[in-house]
Amino acid sequence: MDHPTTAVYNTDSSPMPLRVCDRCIRKKVKSTNPAHRRHSDSTREDPSGEEATTALGSDVLQAPLDSSPTTVATTPQTPANVTRVSSQFHFPHQQAGYLLESYFDIVQDANPIFSRELFFHRYRSSQCSEDLISTILIITAKLTGFTLIEDDPLNLDICLDQLLSSSILEDDLIGDIPSLDQFRKTYLLAFYEFHQFPGHQSWLRVGRVTRMAYRIGLDRLDLIRKLYPDWSTVSHEDIQEWRSLWWCIYRLDAYSNLSSGTPYLIDDTVIRTSFVQSHTTQSSDVTDPSLELYLPPNFEDLSKVLLAASQIPQTLLRNVHNITIATLRQAGLVLRLNLLRSQEGIVAQIAKVERQLATIRLALPPGWLNPRRNAFSNESHIDHHARTITVLHLRMAQLLLSIADPGLRKGDEWLMSWQHVLEACQDIASIADQWDSSFCLAVDPAISFTIFTALIFLDLQKKTVNTVGHNQNPNIDHHITILHLQLQHFAKIWTLPRLLHLSFESFSQSVSGPLSHHHVAVILSRFEAPLHPRWLQFLSSANAILADCQ
Repeated sequence: MDHPTTAVYNTDSSPMPLRVCDRCIRKKVKSTNPAHRRHSDSTREDPSGEEATTALGSDVLQAPLDSSPTTVATTPQTPANVTRVSSQFHFPHQQAGYLLESYFDIVQDANPIFSRELFFHRYRSSQCSEDLISTILIITAKLTGFTLIEDDPLNLDICLDQLLSSSILEDDLIGDIPSLDQFRKTYLLAFYEFHQFPGHQSWLRVGRVTRMAYRIGLDRLDLIRKLYPDWSTVSHEDIQEWRSLWWCIYRLDAYSNLSSGTPYLIDDTVIRTSFVQSHTTQSSDVTDPSLELYLPPNFEDLSKVLLAASQIPQTLLRNVHNITIATLRQAGLVLRLNLLRSQEGIVAQIAKVERQLATIRLALPPGWLNPRRNAFSNESHIDHHARTITVLHLRMAQLLLSIADPGLRKGDEWLMSWQHVLEACQDIASIADQWDSSFCLAVDPAISFTIFTALIFLDLQKKTVNTVGHNQNPNIDHHITILHLQLQHFAKIWTLPRLLHLSFESFSQSVSGPLSHHHVAVILSRFEAPLHPRWLQFLSSANAILADCQ
């Protein structure tokens, strides 16, 4: 049966300012995929030259949000002969169907905000929002390099420009309860912009999405359903969709702020929205309380939630992902506190989180930490890569704790602490050894931050006096090569890893060894976060700064 088709029109006829092309994000970056090239006749963030290391702009905040109420229900779409995007790019219904299927084969695995079964049921019944469908089609076509021969590929760039240059929330999310489809569209744009146009504006967009989620109560979904009639009438299937959206926002809040060295907006200790219970539609609106799993207010209890999540195989991967993100957030918090508190207080914090990290590792199902695919368990290739992403979260958490170790700033304890950093980087590289580049679109590209951080500290390990004396260079060279190649695969798709790749190369070429532990201490004192502007500025001038430490 053919998919019904819809006409998706641009409701705003006024001209939209176009965004800067990918090439202008960094003049040194060259994309091998023509789908990544963009057109612009206006100025936006242009971090080229020396300023490219920060990749931050000065964008203007939008007007306040109107608080008039709306309905939770999705907006029906109107059937037509073709799916039309922004009145300038036309997808015949067969190609629209192909792109929607492609979305669920790739990007959906990185952002599980939909139930595939429920989405296609509503799409075939013409119940999906036109704006949401057009957003999915444009983003999927852009990421996969899909174009129509009879259309100018430039039109796709213009449509994407219109989507990303429109107001962030105010025009689309009107009222205290926006529609589910409206919010999903806004989330997808925030996710896409963060990875394809990293900078001040994308960071602000993520923050607004997070605050809007708080405003409508997604952080306490199971409480407001009992208190407010407009939520109590929402179907079980839609509540599960809202849950999925909330936990994806939780992920986005984690790595957008962790990578920027800014505080999280979401408070892990006061979340009253349970993890997702099912991928599929259910006939009953009754939720089994025994299956409700919540992020505990006490991080020490997180391993208990992990053990319970292991009893629900249908949602195991998604829920373990949320749990490992929560663990990574704790490690990131310790790194941030390291800049603010005394060294004595940090030692206790590191020990506390390391104990909790150990219990999480031991609470995982057997074979979970195996970097190879569990063939005897019939683990699919996509599940293998989804699982290894969660392992990378834990390895990154350990690396951040090792970097925060005050022993790295003390001469007598430095060597042992520096060895812990090497161990964490080696663990990350061992996972990259098993990586299949064909899954780079299917997993969360934010894992590039982990690859980048490991590369920086492996390069330092190679150039430090004590590491050289232990003859680790051949192994370190292999780890650097593997991680470098993995980052390059992500860089063929996303701008963010391209910038990280250039930053690493600039750092590696500008810093020469051998380095003493005093040099390492100086570098660590500058490390606030992978995308923090002061750290990126340091990367471009590290050699001169280290020369002053002789």
